[in-house]
Amino acid sequence: MDHVAPKTTSHLLTSAVILAGGIVCVLAFAGWMRFGADIVLTYAENGLSSCL
Repeated sequence: MDHVAPKTTSHLLTSAVILAGGIVCVLAFAGWMRFGADIVLTYAENGLSSCL
């Protein structure tokens, strides 16, 4: 009976993609915490706050 060995590169690639996505999410959250009030005020000045 032949057993197929799991592909190590597939697991490494999946881990790298998940890690990169996590880093992007953390940076987006940090940016929102830093500039969130400015973004909302800018939208309010332009009349776009209802879209947010």
